[in-house]
This record gives sequence, C-alpha cells and structure tokens, in this order.
Amino acid sequence: MISIDLNTVLLIVAAIILISGIIYWRFHKLKSLAYSDDLGIYNHREINRNIRNLIKGQPDKSFAFVLIDIDRFKNYNDQFGYDKADEVLQEFVNTTKNFIRKSDTFYRYKNGDEFALVLNNVEIEEAKEIGNRLRRVIEYHPFKVDKKEVNLTISMGITNNFKNDTPEKIRKRAEAALHEAKQSKNTIVLIEG
Repeated sequence: MISIDLNTVLLIVAAIILISGIIYWRFHKLKSLAYSDDLGIYNHREINRNIRNLIKGQPDKSFAFVLIDIDRFKNYNDQFGYDKADEVLQEFVNTTKNFIRKSDTFYRYKNGDEFALVLNNVEIEEAKEIGNRLRRVIEYHPFKVDKKEVNLTISMGITNNFKNDTPEKIRKRAEAALHEAKQSKNTIVLIEG
C-alpha cells in the first residue's frame, strides 16, 4: 500500500487547482480573441450571434443596426502609412465608444474602415438622430497624425428590426443603405424593415 502524507496531497491538489486556473484563463483569453478585434471592439463574427440573441430574447423590442464607413480612409493610408492610419482608427473607435450608450454594441465590420453599431431599444428615427450626432462628433473631432490635425467624416446606413427578421436580412438592408450613403459621403441613409 502506498502511503502519501497530507503535505503531498495538499501539494497535488494545489497544483491541480493552479493548472485548472491557467487552462480556464487561457480558454477565456482565446475565446475573447476569437470574438474581439485588435481595436478593442467586437469583430464581425460576433454580429450575427448578438443580433440573433436580440431577436430571440427581445422580439417585441426595437433596435437599429448601423453600418459606418469612414469616408476616403484609403487617402489616410496612402498619405500617412498603415501604422499611422491605424492610430486614427483607434482614436475613431475610442471616440465612438465614448459616445455610445452602455446598452449599445460596437463592432468592426469585416475589416478596414467599416464598423457596425447595434443601438438597443430605439426606433429608426431615433437611430437617425443618434447617427447624426455621432456624425457631427466625428466630423468636428480633431484627429491627430504626426502632430497634424486631420478631419474625418463618416457615412452611415441604418435599418431596424421587424417581426420574423434575420441577422442576414438586417445586414443586407444596412449594407444597401450604406452603399447609397457612400455615394454622397458624410451622410446617413435609412432603409426601414
């Protein structure tokens, strides 16, 4: 019969707890990386899941889906380089995160300079007002690149949810609205559900 003293048992239990904690932390870290962007917001993978949860969990509550494109952002990449342009993107993200409500959710849409917002508990006209306020905040915010001040403008496509909607239908309406808004720049186009 093998005899193990209490100290050895406690050491083994402590080691198991420590290893379990490390595995748990790494799992959640990896899971977080799978659903977040390097700018500190949710990535595109998370959009469908969150919208599906909103539709299922709050079928009678209205929300708006907003797609945002930074107008002529390629010019900043060309003029300042990708690293400096990424600093502008980070400042845009921080400015937008400070603007939106805690109940709203902010995403990187696919990649590059397109973003998405889910505005909870709003009708489409209220979403348009919020969008216009954000558009002005961004337009008048002094973004800095190499000690130079640059101005950004954004275009937005906004849609709302309705009965029996799907995340795919909502996204497609917002994409169509954004495509139209980008033709004029610094504007908002609504497509109601």
